[in-house]
Parts: sequence; C-alpha cells; structure tokens
Amino acid sequence: MTLETGEIRTLLEAVAIYVDSLKSKDNDESIHRELFKFVQWCGGDRSVSEINPSEIGDYADQVGGTGTTPLATERLQVIRGFLSYARKQGLINVNLAQHVRIRKAKNRVRGASKTEDAFALTAEGHSQLQTQLKSLKSERQPLALQIQKAAADKDVRENAPLEAAREQLGLVESRIREIEDTLKKAVVVDSSKRKRSKTVDIGTKVSVKEIETGRQSTYTLVGRTEANPMEARISDVSPLGKALVGKSVGDEVDVITPKGLVRYSVVRVS
Repeated sequence: MTLETGEIRTLLEAVAIYVDSLKSKDNDESIHRELFKFVQWCGGDRSVSEINPSEIGDYADQVGGTGTTPLATERLQVIRGFLSYARKQGLINVNLAQHVRIRKAKNRVRGASKTEDAFALTAEGHSQLQTQLKSLKSERQPLALQIQKAAADKDVRENAPLEAAREQLGLVESRIREIEDTLKKAVVVDSSKRKRSKTVDIGTKVSVKEIETGRQSTYTLVGRTEANPMEARISDVSPLGKALVGKSVGDEVDVITPKGLVRYSVVRVS
C-alpha cells in the first residue's frame, strides 16, 4: 500500500516515516544516524520529490571519498534502502537508488590521512552527555509517530501539529549529532590522578588572585564543551584557562582581558 503523496511534504518527514516502518532488526542507531546525515546534507525542509539524480551522485561521492572511506558501502546502502522505499511509496517518480554508487578505490597518498582534533572532557561532563544522548534518542520514535499521525490529515497547508513535530524532530537530530561528535572526539580525563600532581589541569579547582586589586576568585577548569561562567567553570581554551594549565601554587600568569592585561597569582589548586 502506497502513501498519499500529499500527506508527506518534506524529506525529513519522509525519512521519519521510513524509520518507523523498519523492522526492529533493521532499525538501529547507525541507520538513524546515516539517514539524518543525508537529510542534513540535502535539506530537511525540501520536498522529497525535488531530490534529483545529480544530488544523489554528489552525496555518494562525498560519503565514498576516494573509495577507501571506512564503512562507505554500508552507509550508502542505508540511503539506497530509503530511496527504494520512497519510490515504492510513490514519493518520487525516478529510481534515485541506482545513482547511489561507490567510487572505486584509489591509491592513498602517504601522509594524507585526516586526523580529527581531540579535546579533554571531565568524567562528569562525559556522563552528562551520555545521559542527554540517551534521553534524546528516546524521543525519536514518539516524534516519528506524531509526524505519521499528523500527516494523515489531508489538509497539510495549515497543519500546526505536523509542522511542530517536524521541527522538533529536526532539533532533536541536530543535538544528537552534536553530542555524538563531541563524545567521539573527547578524551576523558581522570581528575583523581590530576589532583595528586598539584598542577592546574582539566577537572581541578584553582583559586587565583589579581595582583593589582587583590581580588580572589575560584574556578573549576573543564573541557571546552563544559564551560559555564555562571557556575565559575572555565575551559582550558579560554584566555585564563589556557594560561593556568600546568601552573602550580605561587606561579603568576598574564592574561589579556577586555579591561586590558591582568596579572594573576595562583593561590590554591585542589
């Protein structure tokens, strides 16, 4: 049974319906992740019928790279599955799945491998992100069902529930990708070992004093994704945080601030 094409207007909506249609054995997180990367690349608010063969070819090239990209075949097979489903359901009139091709492997250039920038993250911050990720992923299925239910309304021109569910799903997927990327690049720091060294690093609490005014402040040094000035949590890439890394009690640092150059003295590290 095919869907009424008027019920589904956007690519994001079509993907949500497809995900909901998958059997449990085929419905894992890697499939969700790959489908929504495709949505982000094409533009989730576009009509699924607007996607053309040239775009599919470009996406396949982008995923496949030089032909040596890890899991490229598996990733593109996910897109083939969705496009085949869209064709069968009458959402598209062209067989776009046939344009999802893997580029043949080329010899790799020595030294051309890409490395991603890693950054430090406290164990607490890592745990909080994992909890957020689990919560966000649990929202996918209910939102997909909301979209399917709202799309059943034949009058989609002013369908507020459909628009709201679609927008919320987009926000959820965006945040999921952001957290997954953070966790992938993060290096969790064991703050218990750092404390014994008595030098400032990720996870330590440091008290500093402005030499000129005598004003004292206490901060917790955290990874760049955990910074929160309202809670006196500064990152290791902030001007003050960067200057304090590796310092001990009695050390002095100069930091450029909005009010000019300020000299601080480290008075306590814990």
